Amino acid sequence: MSRKTALVALGFTVLALVAAKLLLHSYVTSPRQARERVLRQDLRTMNAVITQYTLDKQLPPHSLDDLVVAGYLKEVPHDLMTGRKDTWVVNCSTDRSQPGIVGIDSGYGNTSNKGTLRCD
Repeated sequence: MSRKTALVALGFTVLALVAAKLLLHSYVTSPRQARERVLRQDLRTMNAVITQYTLDKQLPPHSLDDLVVAGYLKEVPHDLMTGRKDTWVVNCSTDRSQPGIVGIDSGYGNTSNKGTLRCD
């Protein structure tokens, strides 16, 4: 009887370990994955701020500093993947009548390690 109980206990232990590995794997992330998640959220926020500025002012910002000066951002945030503020890559409008920033991306993977912070 004690042998049977030990086998059942061992079986439950193995089952619990396998279940924990499967369930916890989706919650535990590496520091890089955590930075990437925060970066995606920062990009969504910054793109929303650019859109709001454009709607309020009826023209897009020409630089990220325009967003700071107008009070839409406290400061230009650091790109969490590069650790720098000057590696953001702005997407410029193709409309010549209203030049400016229409979106922003991370400079991560940019070979020059310098972003483009303004649209003229």
